Amino acid sequence: MGTRTLLVSLLACAAVSVSAWEDHAPITYAALAGQPCAARMVRAETLDAFLAAERSALPAALAGIEAKAKKELDYYPPLPPALAFTGEAPEIALRAAFLAAIRVNPSMPFPLFVQLPPGAPRAGRPPLAIDQADLMGFRIPDPPFVALSPGEKLSALGVVATASDEPDYGMDVGLYADNGGAVGALYGFGKQPFGNPSLSYGSQAPIHMAFPHEDPLIKLAAPFTQRSLSAYRILQYSTLARFAFASGHPYWGWRFAGWALHYVQDLAQPYHASMLPGLSTFQIIWLNLTGGAAAKSAALVLVSNRHTVIEDYLYRAMAAPPGDPGRDRLVAALGMGPRAPRVEPWRDDYAYDIIAWKSYRRAPAFDRLVAATFPAAYVSDPSYDYAAAGEVHDPYDELQARAPVKAAVFDEECASIFADLGSWTRCFVAFASDPKAAELPRREPFDPRALGYLAAVAALAVVIVALARKKGLRR
Repeated sequence: MGTRTLLVSLLACAAVSVSAWEDHAPITYAALAGQPCAARMVRAETLDAFLAAERSALPAALAGIEAKAKKELDYYPPLPPALAFTGEAPEIALRAAFLAAIRVNPSMPFPLFVQLPPGAPRAGRPPLAIDQADLMGFRIPDPPFVALSPGEKLSALGVVATASDEPDYGMDVGLYADNGGAVGALYGFGKQPFGNPSLSYGSQAPIHMAFPHEDPLIKLAAPFTQRSLSAYRILQYSTLARFAFASGHPYWGWRFAGWALHYVQDLAQPYHASMLPGLSTFQIIWLNLTGGAAAKSAALVLVSNRHTVIEDYLYRAMAAPPGDPGRDRLVAALGMGPRAPRVEPWRDDYAYDIIAWKSYRRAPAFDRLVAATFPAAYVSDPSYDYAAAGEVHDPYDELQARAPVKAAVFDEECASIFADLGSWTRCFVAFASDPKAAELPRREPFDPRALGYLAAVAALAVVIVALARKKGLRR
């Protein structure tokens, strides 16, 4: 129970920084540049028009998602039967019924809009105020949004890139029973398993983060850490994307694919796949047994600061103008360049078994690099809360100017992460955009730690039995 107590206290505040990447759209634009979706044009279609056209076929598609989630996803909280989408509601109520069936924030407006890549002309399109699409007022994308009209043509790349950032706009806010919102008691997710339920955006933590590869001792002591909904969102939106493509709604095919892609990309961020990468399992246990409240709070502040600093750093890097060395290195890494790794085709549980697995394994070394690269006040001083200090930071420009050698080393490691991220993005989009593509069967990675613990326990038991027998013979 001691380890559980520590993890509860740490993970209760894990949502201090729940973004993986502060703006997914530029990442997606770079990863998919030159892909077929960049040249493909689609016509914008409202959500209401899509639902009205497919009200008869959607119930079966959503029922299939529910059946697969129940069968394959551990700790999955089933959809309350009353929320199942039947398509029988009056047209004015179809949207509300659909949003309830997919269990997202019912306040989301889902306008027709696009976030253009840096430097792209608006082509006469009117700007769209940020709060018309993004309910989280502190997020200011760069560049701003532009509005679309129904039937207006735009590139499929613009749709999927814009949509890949959209789940951070409030879609997953207020969904748990203890969030104090109107739908928490209706959606059936129960109490928020980790993250701070009192924060306005806290409920995003167990939906945008997943820790499937934590040490078996941690899983045993605190199984609530495994109750992530990332896999559910990926299954849900990728299935809807393939349904939309197959039924003749390419705009919504690309938009649903972008929604699913968001969670795929989140798990490529090491701090979204590892709870406390700066501490080993036994350090966590030791901290819990011997550390006071101050030591535990310090561990939380450090991991939160490091998480937030790299998000700020990479956001500023991607927002830099073309020609900036750091920005150009990251953009090149995301694309189909010579360093792009070859990856296996998409398969069942790919996001956990491949993406989160690699992110989890690279997290400890990455955490050490972050600590060695940035000013100690930002990443090694538990008395300073980077996110809550109320100060404006630009860690990218600061590091490039103060320590260009360190910046180059750090940029190279980030480029390595982005090379994987770009390949995984293309792999997922190739699957989600092809309704005929087969999802290959799961191949779960082998984790020797559980067997190691069992072997250690067995060896200890043998020693105890041998000592007992030896003592009995002496008698």
